[in-house]
Amino acid sequence: MLIGMAARANVLSPIPSAPFDDLDLDRPEGEEEWERRVMALAAERIAAERARLERLGIIDANGDLVSRELPPDMRPESDTTVETG
Repeated sequence: MLIGMAARANVLSPIPSAPFDDLDLDRPEGEEEWERRVMALAAERIAAERARLERLGIIDANGDLVSRELPPDMRPESDTTVETG
């Protein structure tokens, strides 16, 4: 029952995870599986971030920046400030 709940929680979680509590990290097989899981997690996160940047119009389908211009609030002539006090 706990395994089923954990599997469902993992599917519903917005943050992917790479659990290792079922691995014996003192054995080469356990270390290899851990590395595989971490690399799969990294690939998921990279793909999700790339998709987010594309949706925001920051990069195009090739991963290139859409614009190299600074946003208006970061330009030298802007009246905005980072001072909060």
